Amino acid sequence: MRPTLILVTAALLSSCAFMASEERFPKGMSDEVVRSTRRTAESHTLSRMAALERSLNDYIQAKGKIPDKLTELVPEYIGEIPEAELGIKEHKDTEETRYYPPSVIVGGGINGSALGDSGGWGYAFNERQVIVFVDCTHQRMDGSLWYKTRGVY
Repeated sequence: MRPTLILVTAALLSSCAFMASEERFPKGMSDEVVRSTRRTAESHTLSRMAALERSLNDYIQAKGKIPDKLTELVPEYIGEIPEAELGIKEHKDTEETRYYPPSVIVGGGINGSALGDSGGWGYAFNERQVIVFVDCTHQRMDGSLWYKTRGVY
């Protein structure tokens, strides 16, 4: 009985390791399902970015200053820093934020060549602008680059 138990345990562990190593979209998933899943993830991220932008604006209006970190918005202006879901295999969903120096803002936008491409949130500000963005240099489904995308706010 013990050898059988050991074999069953080994099989279960190897299947867990296999499942953990699979890509975001398993083989055999139809292109239509992959597109739909990615579209949903992008939509979630755009809504979450808009919520971050609104919370940031509310903070600045109330306090009269720009927060050094997005975590300063929690919990008074937003319940938590939400996850960025990109729906691409290169990045996992994450609520982590990379903080960039003011020099990353060039010509009113973000200099993509200066980014770390973490797949989470990016945050930069200078004396004229405060920008929350997705720290990703990959393309969205519409062909635009993630780091150039703004929420709907």
